[in-house]
Amino acid sequence: MKPYIELKGASGAVYRYKLAENGDPGTTIAGNYVYVDARGDVVYAGEANNLIDAKSRWADARARHGATWLYTRLNVSGASRADEYSDIVIALQPVMNQAD
Repeated sequence: MKPYIELKGASGAVYRYKLAENGDPGTTIAGNYVYVDARGDVVYAGEANNLIDAKSRWADARARHGATWLYTRLNVSGASRADEYSDIVIALQPVMNQAD
């Protein structure tokens, strides 16, 4: 597992995400997050006003899609969070986001 990963959005922008040690975001700050499987594929991307909520779909992601790691990116601005979320989902098409 890498301490950081960089994800490229559909716009070409690159976003740096930090590994949440022990699957715990460790903060209540707003931000974006991704669940990543053992191959390094993003299986779910999300955004939250409180990163503690990043675990909301974790059990399902682990059981159904092999999610292994949680990565987060602090992003207080709601508009920036939404834009980044959309950019990543369009580019990576995470399997769990396609079902939403």
